[in-house]
Amino acid sequence: MPSRDLGSYNALISGFSLRRHTLPDAAAALASIPLPPSVVSFTSLLRGYVRHGLLNDAIRLFHQMPERNHISYTVMLGGFLDAGRVDEARRLFDEMPDKDVVARTAMLSGYCQAGRTAEARVLFDEMPKRNVVSWTAMVSGYAQNGKVNLARKLFEVMPDRNEVSWTAMLFGYIQAGQVEDAEDLFNAMPERGRPVAACNAMMVGFGQRGKVDAARAVFERMRERDDGTWSAMIKAYEQNEFLMEALSTFRDMSSRGIRPNYPSVISTLTVCSALAILNSGRELHAAMLRCSFDMDVFAVSALVTMYVKCGNLDKANRVFSMFEPKDVVMWNSMITGYAQHGLGEEALRVFYDMQFAGMAPDSITYIGVLTACSYTGKVEEGREIFNSLCTNSAIRPGAEHYSCMVDLLGRAGLVDEALDLIKNMPSEPDAIIWGALMGACRMHKNAEVAELAARKLLELEPESAGPYVLLSHIYTSTGRWEDASKLRKFISSRNLNKSPGCSWIEYDKRVHLFTSGDILTHPEHAIITKMLEKLDGLLMESGYSADGSFVLHDIDEEQKVHSLRYHSERQAVAYGLLKVPEGMPIRVMKNLRVCGDCHAAMKLIAKITSREIILRDANRFHHFKDGFCSCRDYW
Repeated sequence: MPSRDLGSYNALISGFSLRRHTLPDAAAALASIPLPPSVVSFTSLLRGYVRHGLLNDAIRLFHQMPERNHISYTVMLGGFLDAGRVDEARRLFDEMPDKDVVARTAMLSGYCQAGRTAEARVLFDEMPKRNVVSWTAMVSGYAQNGKVNLARKLFEVMPDRNEVSWTAMLFGYIQAGQVEDAEDLFNAMPERGRPVAACNAMMVGFGQRGKVDAARAVFERMRERDDGTWSAMIKAYEQNEFLMEALSTFRDMSSRGIRPNYPSVISTLTVCSALAILNSGRELHAAMLRCSFDMDVFAVSALVTMYVKCGNLDKANRVFSMFEPKDVVMWNSMITGYAQHGLGEEALRVFYDMQFAGMAPDSITYIGVLTACSYTGKVEEGREIFNSLCTNSAIRPGAEHYSCMVDLLGRAGLVDEALDLIKNMPSEPDAIIWGALMGACRMHKNAEVAELAARKLLELEPESAGPYVLLSHIYTSTGRWEDASKLRKFISSRNLNKSPGCSWIEYDKRVHLFTSGDILTHPEHAIITKMLEKLDGLLMESGYSADGSFVLHDIDEEQKVHSLRYHSERQAVAYGLLKVPEGMPIRVMKNLRVCGDCHAAMKLIAKITSREIILRDANRFHHFKDGFCSCRDYW
C-alpha cells in the first residue's frame, strides 16, 4: 500500500484475529501502528482473544487499553460468560457505563447457562427495554433448566414471537420429556413459519416416544431439510429398532450429496453393529474418513464396536491400535470383543495393557473380562479378578458381575458353587443371575437346580417364557417327555410368548431374514431347500447324526430331523453357500442361542464345503472352520 492510515491497520488486526495461529501477528500489528491506536484497534485484538478462548490474554489486554467503549466492554463480558465465569462477568457488567439491551441479554443468558434462573429473572424484570431476543433468552433459560411451566407462562405473554421463540419453547418440552405438550405447541405453530430446527426437534421427540410414523410424517412434509433433519429421522428409526429403515435413510441422505453429521454417523454405526452387516459398516467407515470423524474418540469407539460385532476382529484391532488417546469405552470394546469371540487370552492381555497404560477399569470392563474368563473356562483367573473387584472400593460389584461369575462357575460344572454364590450375595439376585444359573443347568442337565431357578424367574418375570423353554429342553434331553408336555401346556395356559428363532445374512446390500421352520417366505426358497437337502446328504456321509433332544416336541425321529434341517441358522448358511463368493467367509447372525445340533452340523458343513462360517448368536461368536469351532465346544 502506498499509504496506510489507522483504518488500514485496524482492518489488518481484525483479519489476523480471525485465526488462532495468526493472533501473534495481530498483536504485532497493533504494536507497530505509527499513530496512536484507537479503541477499535484494541477491541479487534480483544475480540480475537475471546473468540479463541484465550481469556487471560484478553483480560491482560482489556486492562492495558487506554480507553474502552461499549463494544469492548460487551466483548469482554462475552469472554467471561463463555468461560462460565459468571461472577466476574457480573462485576464487569456492573462497571459498564452504558448497559444496552444486548449487554443485559448476554448477562441474562449467562445466568441461565449457569442454572441461576432466579438471578436471570431479576435482571430481566429490571430491564428498561426488552426486545424479542431478551424475551426468548428468558424463555429458553427456564426451558433449559427444566422449568417448562414458567417458560410457557412467559412465552404466553410475549409481545412478539419469532421462530427462535417457538423453537426454544418446543426444545424445552422435549428436553423435559413432555412430548404431548410439544406436539400441541408444534401444531399451533403456523406451518409455513415452522423453522427446520423446530421440525427436527419434534422428530426427535416423536422418536423418543416411539411415534415413528409421526416423525416420518413431519419429515415428509418438510420443504427444506438440513443434516439435522436426516439425523433426527435416522435416530428415530434406530432407537425404535427400525434398523433397515435407518440404514436406508442414511443411504438416501448420502445419495443426495448431504454430508453426514456426527449423530447420523453414530446412529448408523449402531445399526450396523446390531445387524452385524459388515459391508455397510465398511462403507460408513469410508464416509467417516471423508468427513474426518475418524479423529473423534467417541466415533472411533463406536467404529471399533461395529467391527467387533460384525465379527471382523482384525480390523477392530487395527483401528484400536492406531488411535490415541484411547478412552475407557474403546478399551472395553476390545475386551468385550475378544470375549465374545472366545479369545480369553487376548481379552486378558488387553485388560492388563489397559491397567498398565494407566486407564482405570470401569464396571463394563469387569463384565467384559469376566465374560472372557467364562467363555474360555478360566475359572481361577475369573475368581482372582472378581475378588479384586470386590476389594476395589471405587467399583461395587453389581448384578451383572455376579451373573458373570455364576455363568463362569456353572459352565465349568460347578453348579453348586454357583448356587452358593447366589445365596451369599449382599443383595437379592435378579432375573439375569437366575437366568445364568438356568443356562448352566441346561448345559449340565441339572433338572433339580433348574426347577429352583425357574421358580425364582417366575416370581421375577411372570410373563417370560424363556426359563420354561430352557427347562423344557432339559426335560426333553433327559427323556422326561411327560414333564416337558406338562410344561408346554403350562406355557400355553399363561399365554407366555417365546421369541421365534430367526437368522439373517447380508448379501448385495440387503439383509435376508430367515425364521425357523418357515422357509417359504423367502423368494428363493426353492434353491435354498435344494441346498439344505444336499447338505443333509453330505452330512450323513460324514457321519453326522441329528440330535433330537433339541426338538421340544415328542415326535418321531424323521420329523425331528426335518425340524432341525429348517432351523433359521441352517437356512441362512445354505443361502450364503449359494450367494457368497468362494474364499469369502459366510457371516450369519441369530437372535437366540444356537442349538447344539446346529452347532455340530456347522462344524461339518464348514469342513465339507471348505468354507469359513462366522455365526453370531445371542451370546457370542462361533467361527467354524475345517471341522472345528473357535469356542472349542465350550459354550
